[in-house]
Parts: sequence; C-alpha cells; structure tokens
Amino acid sequence: MSTPDPSASERVRRLPNDIAVVETAAGRVLVNSPPETLKFILAAGLPVPEIVLLPPDIPPGQQLGSSGFVRHGISYASVEFLLYSNFFVGGGRRTRLITVTQAQARRLSCILEETIDGPSDPADYAPHAWLQNECRAVAYFPPLQRAPVVADLAEITSLEAGGDLGDDVTIRLAGDQFEFYEAGALVATVSSQIRMPAVPLTLAPPYPVSRHEITLQFIGGSDGFDPNGITTCFLAYLGATGHSQATLFDVAAYLRVRLGNLGISPSQISEVVLSHLHEDHLAGLPELLLLGEHRVRLLTSGVVYQSLLRVLAAMLAVSEAEAQALFDYYPLDPGRPVMLEGRRFESIYAIHSIPTLAVRVNSLCYSGDMRYDEAWFEELSEDGILTEARRAELMSFAEGATILVQDAGGGAIHTTLTPETLMALAAKSQRVVFAHTSQPRLPAGHTGLLNQKTVEFAASGHVTHIGASLPREAEAERVETLSACPLFARLAVAERAALAGRAELTRWEPGQVIVREGDPSDGTTYVVHAGLVEARSGDQVLRVLGRGNSLGERGALQGERRLATLAARGPVELLGLAPDVFRPVAETLGLNDAFQRADWLWGHPTFQHLPWATLLDLALDFQPRRYEPGEMLFRFGEPGYECYLLVSGSVAILDKDGEQIGTFSAPGEFLGGRAVLFGTPRNASGRVLAPSEFWALPAPALHRLQTVYPNVLLHLRVVEGKRLGIRPLLSALESLLFVADAPV
Repeated sequence: MSTPDPSASERVRRLPNDIAVVETAAGRVLVNSPPETLKFILAAGLPVPEIVLLPPDIPPGQQLGSSGFVRHGISYASVEFLLYSNFFVGGGRRTRLITVTQAQARRLSCILEETIDGPSDPADYAPHAWLQNECRAVAYFPPLQRAPVVADLAEITSLEAGGDLGDDVTIRLAGDQFEFYEAGALVATVSSQIRMPAVPLTLAPPYPVSRHEITLQFIGGSDGFDPNGITTCFLAYLGATGHSQATLFDVAAYLRVRLGNLGISPSQISEVVLSHLHEDHLAGLPELLLLGEHRVRLLTSGVVYQSLLRVLAAMLAVSEAEAQALFDYYPLDPGRPVMLEGRRFESIYAIHSIPTLAVRVNSLCYSGDMRYDEAWFEELSEDGILTEARRAELMSFAEGATILVQDAGGGAIHTTLTPETLMALAAKSQRVVFAHTSQPRLPAGHTGLLNQKTVEFAASGHVTHIGASLPREAEAERVETLSACPLFARLAVAERAALAGRAELTRWEPGQVIVREGDPSDGTTYVVHAGLVEARSGDQVLRVLGRGNSLGERGALQGERRLATLAARGPVELLGLAPDVFRPVAETLGLNDAFQRADWLWGHPTFQHLPWATLLDLALDFQPRRYEPGEMLFRFGEPGYECYLLVSGSVAILDKDGEQIGTFSAPGEFLGGRAVLFGTPRNASGRVLAPSEFWALPAPALHRLQTVYPNVLLHLRVVEGKRLGIRPLLSALESLLFVADAPV
C-alpha cells in the first residue's frame, strides 16, 4: 500500500503566488504572504488564518532582485492587512506570525513597528515634535483606550525558538519543505521555495489616455481590503512634461505588471511621491527599486524617509546604507518646496495614524491618507491636539487646486463623506477625485455633483484630465517605447526616432501565440509597445513582460529557433523590427560582437535562464582582454577604474606584502570590483597564473548599472562587502545572476 503524499494532502489549499493554507488541529496556517494575500484569501471565500508562516531568507547577493524576505522584488512578509483584518474586523484576534529564524522575527518586528506604530523615538520626528502625539490621537482605539501597537495585533515568533503551535501540532523546516505534524505524524508538507512569478488578482483596464495640462491615470483607487479593487496609486502627467514622463503617487503592489497592462514602462516614471508607509501605499516600491530597470527619484519627508530606510533594510536583510543606495532621495518637508523640471512640489503632514504627507504639485493636490473632518478638527483643537495654525493649515492646503485627489475611505482614520465634508472639499478645487474607497457613493441628495463633473471616484484604470489638450503623435509613443528598452536606449535620439519610423506595429488578441517554442526564427525582433506578453517553456511561465521589453534578438542575430513560447496576456501591441531594419542597428551597437559574450553567459549553467536581452545589454559593456602568466591584473593601493569577469585561466590574489591569500580559477568569478564600487584604493593585487581571458567592466559601465540596473549594483556591493577585502568568499557575478535550478 503506497504512502499518501503529504504535499498533496487535502489539508493543503493552494492559492496563486505560492500561497498555501494548511488545515491543522491548531487552526489554519497561512504559508507565505506576498502583497494582497488578504485579497486572495477573501476572493477564494476562505476565513482569514490566524497563524502565518513566512519563508526562509534568501541571502543578499545570491539572486537577482531577491534578498531577505524579498523574491524578485516581491516581499513575502506582507502581513499588515492580515493583522488588521483579524484584529479590527475579527473582534480583536491576534495573529501569530512565525518566521524561520529569530533574526527574521526581529526584522519583521522592525517592519511592522515602523508601518503600524510609526517611528518610536520622539527624536525621529524633529523638527515636528507634535506629530507623534497627533498620530497617536488619530489612531486612538476606544476598546484599548489608546492607539493599538504591533503587540496588540500580533505575536511574532520563530521555528528556531520552537515550532509548537499547541494542540499537539508542530512545524519543522526540513530541507526546502515545511513539514506539519500532528501527534507526531506527518500530515502535510509545503515547499518553502518561491517557484512561480507573482501576479496580482486584478489589473486595471487600459483605457485611452489623452494628454492635457493635468492628466491623471489611476492604477487603483480602492483600499487594502477590497478583493475586486486595486489600492490607491496613480500617475500624473503635468504640463509639458506630460509628453513622456509621469509622477507616480504611492506604489501599489505588483507595479510592473500593472504598469505593463496599461502600456507603461517603469522608465517613464520621472519620480515617486511616497505619502506614507502603510503597506497598501508601499508594497510595490521594492519591486520598482530592484527590477524597474531605472533609478528612482523618491520624494517624501525626512521622517518618512528615515523610517523607510529601516523598513527596506529589514525587508532586504541589508544595511540602511545599502538600502539608501537603491534610489535618489529628494527631501519634501513641509515648508520646503522642491522644484523639478518646472514643477513645484509642496507638502504638509496629513492627519493620519502614522506620519503621512499631503502633497501639492503646481495645482494638483493629493491628500494622502487623511481624515478630513472640519468638525473633528475643531474637537481636536479644543482638546489641545491641534493648534489653530495646524488646523488652518489642514483646511487651507488644497484651496484653489485644479484637481484634488482625496481619501474617502471612511472610519476612524480616513475621510467619511458626510454632506458637510463633501461640500467643503468640493469648494476647494475645480474637481475632486475621491479615492481609497471600495464604496463609490455620495451622500443622498448630492449625486448631481457626479453629473456636473466636479466630483469623480477613482476606480482601477480611471482617467481624468483638465486643461488644454497636448497634441501627441503616434510616432512619439513609439520612440518612448524604444527609449524604455535598455538596448535601444543606447542609440542617439535621432537614431531611435528613425528606427521608430521603420517599426511595424502589430496587434494581438488575448491568448494569441506570437511565437512558438521550437519554431524557426523569421529574423524579426519585437519590442512590447502595450499590454503584457507571457513567456513560457512547456507548461512553466518564465516571466511576464511589459512595455519596453525586447524579444527575439537571439534568433534575429543567429537565425536560431525560438527558445520560448510568447503569448498575449490580454490585448497586446508589439513593434516589429524586420531583419533589414534590425541588422544595421545591431551593427551600430556592436551586438554581433557582444553576442559571443552573451552566448558565453547563456551557455553557463548559472546564467542560462536570464532574459536574453538583459545578457546582451550587459555583454555590450564588457571589454575582452587576454593576459599571460606573471602579468599584473591590478596592484595594491592603486585606484580602481575597472573590474573583471574571469572567463578562463586563473589569477592569484596577493596582500600588500605580495603574499598569496587566494585564487580565482572558476569561470564566472567577478573580481576587482570593491575599489570601483566603494571608491577605495585597491586592497589587494591580482597576478595572472596561467594564460587567461578576462572581460573588463570599466567604471562608467559599472556606474551605468546604478541607473539602469540598480539591483545589480546592490548585489555587487553586498557580495564585495562580504569579502571584507581579504579573501574571495563568493562569486559575485554568479551569485547575482543565479537563476538556474532556483525558483522563478
């Protein structure tokens, strides 16, 4: 008689994104918690589990876009709304959060204390010392007679400290499997590995966007509890800059896929305005920083910024300095406007449960999360919580706005649309767009405002605009698409414009196969112009590609058969570059020479599953060099102008006295990067031991990673930091590109 497979047990309910719910005698156990897990649970009709088991860390520097709790830009410790649901909706239930190690438990506590409680040290609020007390007053919860804190909502423990759940139920991590035991018997197993690309439950429909002086495109306009909606997050195209760049307000989860479905590349985002750190406003930021293929300009206040660094460091298991290096910070503090390309950014602190910004950009206002209630403001003034100046600031900030995007979530910490509040807000601006709500209803007797176009509700995909129309040619859109592709962005603007004019626009229906795995290439290279393309091999989805991703270069250069099936995931538009169009471009960029280097990476078992276009783009910057035994690759104390990838041969690493302290001999080893990455003199010498080939990566090319692939630079910095400048401990390039036999 065969033994039942515990992984296929009826006790295990599997949901998308490697989420699993395991039935045990101690209660339901949720395994893995990527963003919007609560929505997946509600959509499946399941009760919200009170026990959550999180995956083991992935070490920094091991996998591209992954570190700590984060896999491919997605945090699998996104538990905030599960806690809210159990506590506030479930009648005060505490959620038990279980990590693998105690170190993870401490980091998870740090994340939640920042995002739920807000910064704990009063010094962190300087020079706005009053803000901490104001947040606590807003968060006041009558049953507790105070503001709730993380300890009220959750118990955080680890398997390392003991996996006993009570009721004779225990959990163990054995290899890459979580094992569930009852009374000593194995009843279920769930993989601890993240194996599939994470995708959202819902996507915003790609409605047509015509650009005006102010154009807003909402990725979402709902809240963190609504399984049918996307949390509030929108793009603003402002004035003349609306031709190409957008300001992103807050960062919804699964941002790259959601942008791709709207025909937008992350590179089209000029800057991100981050109002606060609640999960529904923050969840997509790690993905944008790690996999967005461009460096982010981030605007927020100093209080929120310092808190964000602590959150990212805990999430990624890196230092705050490494988290800080991922983006460019522009302080947006109250009373200190910021000017960017003719746009004036101003802020005040909104009134919410943790530090939150309300932001004004020219005549566009965004309330952030804010309970706007003038009668309540009066009560807070009488209680000494608000000064008269603070009360006046809250009431006047949006005066004279052209468009006001206003929180209307209801409840104790969001705006409730009473007739009085509605009329007060409507009087402030030409148009009010209510967001952060799953209930788009106006008070009785006021629905006529919707017909007058002075009031709107922001649903997923909603587009609103005001002011003069900005003429826009279709060819400009094509140039933007090519500019969003790192390969073609290397061309001069005039060359991109000429290439756009020769590209053929093709349209594909949902589910339609674009190319099939194993078919011969017709020599055409494609660039995704709009929509999402799914790449799969056999039954396995490899990745989902959006605007600016290029496809088919390998077949176009070498005439090889297609290596994956590409299918439209919804309506798709592609720019096709026929062979006679692509080949001259390939010659200009040197793609044929770089092909050999990319092919070497492709043939290496560690690198072979990376997107071919990424390998080709990286390979363009490598400079092949050959060395004979005894030649010096670099010398102790010299400045570092380049680093090296070992292709063949070997090199000895020598200390300052010329004593050998290590060797590199494995193809794929990365060395000499510390001086370039950290701006320090060489702390060792490299002497070639055998006839060798190295690919040099000059400092300008390495610094290009900071702009195009900031995640790559993070991994190189982390790995070089682990070496401590003494002994080669890890193969950095192999580690950062490690995908073979790894979950995707």
